[in-house]
Amino acid sequence: MNLETRTRLLQHLSELATDAGAAGDIKVFLPLARHRLALRPEVVVVQGERGAGKTAMFNLVQRHGSELRRLFDEPGIPDATWLDAFSESRAHPAALVLDDLSAKHPQDTALRAFWMAHLLGRLVDEGVQGAALPAPFAELRALAPTDPGKWLAWAEQNPGALMERLDAVDQQLAHTGQMVFATYDSLDRIGDLDRSHRQRLIRALLSLWLSLAARYGNLRAKVFLRHDLFEDAERSFADASKLRPRSVSLSWDVESLFRLVVRHLANRGPAIEEAVEWLEAIRGLSLRPSKDLGLMPGELPEPARRAFATAVAGEIMGAGVKKGYTHRWIPDRLQDADGRIVPRSILRLLGEAARHALLAPMGKGRPLLKPIDLAAALIETSRQRSNELAEEYLVVQRLENLRGATMLLERKDVARRLARPVGAQDRLPEDGELVLEELRRIGVLEERRDGRIDVPDIYRYGYDIKRKGGVRRPR
Repeated sequence: MNLETRTRLLQHLSELATDAGAAGDIKVFLPLARHRLALRPEVVVVQGERGAGKTAMFNLVQRHGSELRRLFDEPGIPDATWLDAFSESRAHPAALVLDDLSAKHPQDTALRAFWMAHLLGRLVDEGVQGAALPAPFAELRALAPTDPGKWLAWAEQNPGALMERLDAVDQQLAHTGQMVFATYDSLDRIGDLDRSHRQRLIRALLSLWLSLAARYGNLRAKVFLRHDLFEDAERSFADASKLRPRSVSLSWDVESLFRLVVRHLANRGPAIEEAVEWLEAIRGLSLRPSKDLGLMPGELPEPARRAFATAVAGEIMGAGVKKGYTHRWIPDRLQDADGRIVPRSILRLLGEAARHALLAPMGKGRPLLKPIDLAAALIETSRQRSNELAEEYLVVQRLENLRGATMLLERKDVARRLARPVGAQDRLPEDGELVLEELRRIGVLEERRDGRIDVPDIYRYGYDIKRKGGVRRPR
């Protein structure tokens, strides 16, 4: 491979770092069995960690709802309209508006009335068959559709009128053989200042759809929600456990993650032709064309993953007794304490590694980059993943107290360090055991069999927490 070709391929590979934030592009979306389950009409809640692909799937159904059968090669997927019932778009109340709404109306009845009224309003906005607003509500909402403070009082006092109109929508859809899915995303953006607002609003939404799912056959919901928020809701209202059979979790195995990388490289970037030629030369890796959907990767058993990782960065990472195969090193470094890996992390790792390699590309040799490039990329990938998680769980910031430490550490030592607040804005409890257990619960800390505490690499590198041995870090 000459330097020019290597540079072009590295530039192409570097785009993966940008793709880590892309969502809903049909040319790079990888349809999996879990997605097919999530699209079933009876499923209400689609769970996933941040970066697991919830928003990608939300955007996909919004943009390409009519193409889902073809994308998934699944004739059982209903021909439906996918309605944006809540997201960060301007069609909905802003998160701060909903925080204020929850503060002023903490009763579940008021918040359920909000979700009912907003759903009916969105059905009317999108011209769904049979959707109409009661006259008083129509006048109030017309003045301020995204300010529920203007119309919530009427909605709370007239839930029967709202339900009658929603009933009419479902009846009309059944009469014409149509289906509408009301889809909800970005619910985790609510309640940044007071997370109790988020909990109350999500509880009200899920309790509403628990009843509507049993009542309606053609008006359905898809609520994209983080695992912890769903679990909080399950604990907060009666019969919430009935939603568990109506939920699907978006989880990724190692083979699917590698296939996703191949899907991106084969269909997106500045050097697709060179990338496809390079991919097709890898033993065990296959690509098949799919009309209008680009190239789809075939199965990637471990030998094919090993060949792919070898083509990227060589067969072996590290040296001496600490050396390991690259195709295993990559997922091992990206998983949390519960073994979970999100797609965003592997895309970012390989993209950042290519960026690092472009600073001094190799002049010869078959691999595109060196193990040291992957090691450098892991630092940035870990930093960004840690920051993402800290936005959702403030307790993750307490890892700052472990900066510079060398793992493994005794549990009592870790608890002592975690008890210290990080900065003046840290209002978390100064109970190190409590913090430690919460970090264990979300997969940020791992307790070994001997009782010592470890930090998975996906978080450890971002906080410069050390461990003896391994691949040399770049200076």
